[in-house]
Amino acid sequence: MSMRSGQPGINAEEYKSLSIVFPCIEEQTRIANFLSSIDEKINQTEFQIQQTQEWKKGLLQNMLV
Repeated sequence: MSMRSGQPGINAEEYKSLSIVFPCIEEQTRIANFLSSIDEKINQTEFQIQQTQEWKKGLLQNMLV
């Protein structure tokens, strides 16, 4: 895209000429909902890990008493 010598780049005029295609609102909503459900699963898994670590800590304390 650039005919300059040295480090090629892109300027504002070149950016203005680029067309960017976005998905329709319905598709964006589906993507956002999907990503939100993944975030929720990650949070649930992190909670399970935390609970399991506390349980493990309790078991180790009981073993050493």
